[in-house]
Amino acid sequence: MAGQRVIECVGPSYWLRDRKTAVQRSVNCYPMLSEDSGTLVLESAPGLQLVASPGVVRGMLSADGRLFLVAGATLYELVGGVLVTRGALGSSSGYVAMVNGEGQLAIVGGDSLYVLTLATNELAVVASSGWLGSRTVKFLDGYFLFVEPNSARAYISAVDDAKTLDALEFTSADTQPDNIVTQIVTRREWYLIGSRSTEVWINSGGVDFPFARYQGTPIDVGAVGYRSVCATSDGMVMVGQSISGGPYVYQLQAYQPVRISTQAVEQQLEASTDLTECRVWTYQEAGSEFVAVWAPGMATTWVWDAATKLWHERGEFVNGAWEPSRVEHVAYFEGQHYAAGNGALYRMSREYSTLAGDALMRERTWAHLVSPSLEAMPFAGLELRCTTGDAAAGSITLELSNDGGAVFGPPLRRSLGAEGRRSHRVRWMALGTCPAGGARVHRLRCNDAVPLTIQGATLS
Repeated sequence: MAGQRVIECVGPSYWLRDRKTAVQRSVNCYPMLSEDSGTLVLESAPGLQLVASPGVVRGMLSADGRLFLVAGATLYELVGGVLVTRGALGSSSGYVAMVNGEGQLAIVGGDSLYVLTLATNELAVVASSGWLGSRTVKFLDGYFLFVEPNSARAYISAVDDAKTLDALEFTSADTQPDNIVTQIVTRREWYLIGSRSTEVWINSGGVDFPFARYQGTPIDVGAVGYRSVCATSDGMVMVGQSISGGPYVYQLQAYQPVRISTQAVEQQLEASTDLTECRVWTYQEAGSEFVAVWAPGMATTWVWDAATKLWHERGEFVNGAWEPSRVEHVAYFEGQHYAAGNGALYRMSREYSTLAGDALMRERTWAHLVSPSLEAMPFAGLELRCTTGDAAAGSITLELSNDGGAVFGPPLRRSLGAEGRRSHRVRWMALGTCPAGGARVHRLRCNDAVPLTIQGATLS
């Protein structure tokens, strides 16, 4: 098309309650850096393939070449693609935390601690006066680590034995007057995270208690909930708050909390109906490390890409509206990512273009296009550079808004080309005029089961 100009159509999710301020969205697609050219393209998020339907998955862990999950009251192991029962818990609902040590898998579910002996697959409940309860369990230097609920106390097991607990083997995180909300282990350091502060503990080899507070590392930020923290390859990320306010998403860098959330993410978190149930999970794929954040009341799951430092959204398009991603747990096992949620276990891969048979809707809403003079702005046409000619026939739609993204017109559908038509051109012509004082917004959507990568677009 004559008179074309390149448009910055690839970008993150950044939309605010005031749509005239910001309206960008990337849902189920994310800006990926092409290392060859140094440019960003918009890549589809991974799809799902059903493995099994065991019921609501409460927790999942990849442990030294074995994959375990708890669904309902049953502990399962995935063996040869089939779920095998390894025992039963005394509770059937609520989050389950798991960690493996030398020869043992420790499971915290309900008000109980269970230990699976890995050599024999024998599951036993721990009956000990040293068990004070815990919503999480971690492992460091041979010790299983627990946090007493609604307190500032943390305690440990005997070396390499989660079944042996001594009521005197405890410590207190008391530099600030807040209870411990959760804990994390990363880089051989034990983080005890309160509601407004965080302490770092290390193995000092003490006789009375092996761990000691690492002095000189005060962190005046705490976690909003017991599942709002995750370990990453270079530290940890948490949804947190300080005595001054929040919630923000922080990445810990050299013991300093660095804000990585945007105003768009924070507006979504502020609208949550229960931040204490905020969930954070992470996985690595295709040169990126993704950190997903969701809290009750959020319409979609927001995901941060550590490679580009940009945010996008993931969700499911149901009856014309977005709902959060069904994924709640992710584990890497035998070279594949496994995801759990919605009562099922899935394989998760960019090779799949559906959500276990349900549509994987991908949406890209561009930033506002406004005439500098605010006068009427004509649009002769648009051409999209994207994946075409796949084996499965697919299409993509374009919707137009002239009021900054509040109301969109009907979808204008275009083919992505028949099989083998790699040079197929995806074009829309005669796109009308945006009236004076308006702001043109373009929204692309594709829900067909086809690969989709968007490289760029031109307008005329």
